[in-house]
Amino acid sequence: MNKIKFYSFLIAAILMFGACEEKALNPGDFSLPTELEVVQIYDTLGNEYPVQVLRSIDTTYLYPRIKSDTLKDENGIPVLDSNNKLQITRDTTYTPGTKTARFVELEPVLLAAPRNELHITLTSNARWLAPTPDFKGKIAWYLTQNVNGGGDATIKVKILAGLATKRRPVLAQQFIYSRDSLVMYKIVFDQKAQNEQ
Repeated sequence: MNKIKFYSFLIAAILMFGACEEKALNPGDFSLPTELEVVQIYDTLGNEYPVQVLRSIDTTYLYPRIKSDTLKDENGIPVLDSNNKLQITRDTTYTPGTKTARFVELEPVLLAAPRNELHITLTSNARWLAPTPDFKGKIAWYLTQNVNGGGDATIKVKILAGLATKRRPVLAQQFIYSRDSLVMYKIVFDQKAQNEQ
């Protein structure tokens, strides 16, 4: 009986202290521009791979505007079609918005042949996604372990052992991008064959 009273008192105390917590404050300044950068690529075998930009493209978002207009005759009276309906023309124009997105493609990376774990270090002030590449039904030799996160992080990837006589027939295209799609990185990975130095 004393145990039941003790546990009841303990639960009541936890609930009381939990109810006294302060309200959560704003976790950050959402007016800051989104930042995301891949800073280092290395593996558990001690290899460090160069992070070299192949190309970087800044694109301003375009927003469509659809303008509708009713076809009228010279007297301003709407013209009807053969089904007795108004003839409406629609014209789409695109206006630039205030957001600019950045796409960065890195030079292709040739990984070592043995099975290991790859680490991609990034700095960010936003939430990000790093989905596992699509191998179109072929053997997935590059397996992203943490496919989403936020802020500075290290993405870990399991790498299967290379093929015996040739390099990978399907390359891994790893995309890493902020949730608001304002920054996107593309890294293409290939892997040496087991008999390749």
